[in-house]
Order: sequence, then structure tokens, then C-alpha cells
Amino acid sequence: MDVLIVGAGIFGVTAALELQARGHRVRVIDPGPVPHPLAASTDLSKAVRLEYGADAEYTALAEQSLDGWRRWNRELAPLYHETGVLFLRQSALAPGGFEHDSLALLRARGHAVERMTSDAVRARFPAWRAERYPDGTFNREGGWVESGRVLARLAAEARARGVALDEGRTFARFLERGSRVGGVITTDGEACAAERVVMAAGSWTPHLLPFTADWFRSSGMPVFHLRPDDPSPFAAERFPVFGADISTTGYYGFPLHPESGVVKIANHGVGRVMHPHSPERAVTADETAALRAFLAATFPSLASAPIVYTRVCLYCDTWDGHFWIAPDPAREGLVLATGGSGHAYKFAPALGPLTADAVEHRANPLLQKFRWRPDLRPTHSDEAARHQADTGDDQPH
Repeated sequence: MDVLIVGAGIFGVTAALELQARGHRVRVIDPGPVPHPLAASTDLSKAVRLEYGADAEYTALAEQSLDGWRRWNRELAPLYHETGVLFLRQSALAPGGFEHDSLALLRARGHAVERMTSDAVRARFPAWRAERYPDGTFNREGGWVESGRVLARLAAEARARGVALDEGRTFARFLERGSRVGGVITTDGEACAAERVVMAAGSWTPHLLPFTADWFRSSGMPVFHLRPDDPSPFAAERFPVFGADISTTGYYGFPLHPESGVVKIANHGVGRVMHPHSPERAVTADETAALRAFLAATFPSLASAPIVYTRVCLYCDTWDGHFWIAPDPAREGLVLATGGSGHAYKFAPALGPLTADAVEHRANPLLQKFRWRPDLRPTHSDEAARHQADTGDDQPH
């Protein structure tokens, strides 16, 4: 088939690679440049973790993806760094909690995850205020990827394999014949015909496709890069990827970046609703003050470290926190591959095959989880690591 993909983020580029490998003729259009500086896929780093609470489906997909990251390191470029992942709590682990349920499930699946105490944290990870975090887990499997570089490398690989990746092309509307989508028209008037169209537009989705505005929400999360006075406690062997009581505080972060010398800390929480191009897409004074309070309580030596860069990472949220990889039942020829909800990047090696299966209408049990579900209206995300607050509204968080 001729397949046109709108969006060259992590959903779009991985789908292009997989569809091309299956013999389809693939074109990708994106406003560019690729990686796009405003896309969620574009950043210094993204976490790779196996921990998904009691959710066995995501855990199995994370295991599959971890194997994929290791394979890409061998075959493409060593951009995944397996430094381990530390999840600590401010209270004892208990059933129903993200850390407890992750530990139980991973051990049952044969992973050697360690249980952590304050004494162990103090001895091994000295940047932490250990007495504040008496319980938790450390998993040597997992770490972080150089996310912007990964996307650039995958885009280059797609081009090398014959995918037409056109930057400077922006979606305007569909080419429609009755209920069938037969391509798109760009803002400069080009008609791009295709037998299948994959919309992989991330946080732009509800704005480009108004009929999806009740299903998706563009939620902005603050991201900070800090430069510590003494970098040694933040080296990867002493400061792995972490979640600091993440389902309560939302804060997670990364070891000292080997090139830039910064520590990246971000929030995985409710966020602020905004358009991708909104002038409000900037970290606020309140968000900075909240970070400083968190640092003072958790990493005292970072409390006054200079912030050298900030950005707002925009999630494409779904109501339930699950991805949306599905054909449109009302528009033949259209597939949506979006709804990353802030936790899709780690699954990059698996996203392409999932999207290609949706395009080809292949049976895949996971596609039931990521199905077309416009009437689903839970009040909270199923993603157990995400900090959620009751905002009192009726929109996805």
C-alpha cells in the first residue's frame, strides 16, 4: 500500500520503519525540522523502565522494548544507557502502591529487583536525603535514552531504507471521498494521495483534528536542567534514573549528562492544558518554586543549583492514560497513532510494529488496550507512576 504518515515523532518514525520493512511505500510529512523542537519526542533524555505497577501487559511490552533498545544499540547507535532505575517512597511499600506492585510483578517474572532501605540509599546514593525515603526499589535493568538523538538516528535510517520523509509539510485537511480518507492536503496546497493515512501528530492531534478534541488533551509538564556545584554525587553509578515517590510528587530525573554536565528533573503529573504553540508554553515561577521545595527536601546539594535550561514537555493525554493506536471506524483508511500520555517513548522499539498491525488490520491482543474508545471517561489515568490530582473538571488528566 501507499501509506502517508503525518508526524515524524517517535510514533510516526517507528511506524514508517516497520511499514517500509513490511513492503509498503511510505511517505512521512512533518512541519520540521526533524526532530521538531516542540515535540515531546525531542529532548536530552527519556527514561526506560520495566516498572508498571500491577499491569502485566505494559510490563511485558516494556520487557520486549528493553530487548529492542539493546538491539538498536548494537545495530544503529549506542544511545541507550543502562544505568538502572531507582524508585523510592516516603512511606513503606504497601499493596496497591506503584512501587510495591512493580516489585511483586517483576520478581514474579524473574527480575532481580532490589528492595531499598534508608541505610542502603545513604550508602549507595549519597545525593539523596535518605531519611525521607525509607523504602523503595532498585532495578539494574533500565536507564535512559538520548531521545532527540535517537529520533534523528531513526529518521536517518528511515530515509536510508527508502522512506520519503518530507520536512516543511504541514497537515491542513484530509482528502476525503465520502467516508473514506484517501490522503491529505497540506497548508501549501499539495494533495498527497495514499491508501492509508496514519495521524501521528502527538500533542497537535486535538488541534489538527477537532473531532478528537473530547478524547485528547495537550498537557504541559515542566522540565528543568540544573548544573550542580559538585557533579560527583550525580554520576550515573551513584545517581541512577529515579522516581521520588513519583505517584505522590510526580518528580523523576536522570543522572548527570555525560556531555552537558546537567541533571534533568521533570514532573509527571497533571500539568497545564495549552496549545503546542501557546505563548504560555514556558515554565512558571510557581513550577520553579515547587521544584526548589522538592530539591531542598530530597537533594539538598541541588537546592540552590543554577537552572540552565527549562522547557514544557507537552503530552497528548488520553482519558485513561493508554495509547490510542487504532483505525477510525467512521473514516476508512485513517489510523490514529497517538495518545502517548507521557510514557510512550520507552516503548519505541514496539510502537512501530503495533502501529503497522493497526494499519494492516492484523490481530494483536495489545491493540484492544489501545483501541478506538471515544466513549470511555474514567476520571483518572491507569498509568500507576503518574501523579494525579482531582482537578474537579471532566477532562482527561
